[in-house]
Amino acid sequence: MDVYGTIHGTIQLTRQDAERLAHMAEALAAQSRSIQQQLRTLDGLMTSARRMDATDAPDNVVTLDSRIVVEDIYSGELKEIELVFPEESNPPSGKLSVLSAIGCAVLGRAVGDRVVVETERGSLQLRIASLVYQPEAALL
Repeated sequence: MDVYGTIHGTIQLTRQDAERLAHMAEALAAQSRSIQQQLRTLDGLMTSARRMDATDAPDNVVTLDSRIVVEDIYSGELKEIELVFPEESNPPSGKLSVLSAIGCAVLGRAVGDRVVVETERGSLQLRIASLVYQPEAALL
């Protein structure tokens, strides 16, 4: 008996299924590399960050669950985003994972800060234009 519970025989796949599975495996591998890179970035950020109690967080600093407006420095386009944990991520609705390139770039930064974000499509230069909501400030 093999690991798949069959006694004998060869696994059979259609070429179409095999191609689709190969593409899926490649996409997962690429996604894994991207996530690993973002985890390294996040680890570096956490290592170098000054830590404070939530009540001491300045009201202009981006924290988890903050809603901010970012400005593309080149185009002037403004976009509101909310910084969330990966499982809550929904980019079309503006909810970006803290593990995304933009999420890692803005976490812990203040209104007015400029960040460079490396994406699949190239570099973005963004400015944190405003902080719409910060949970720590809402506690006060």
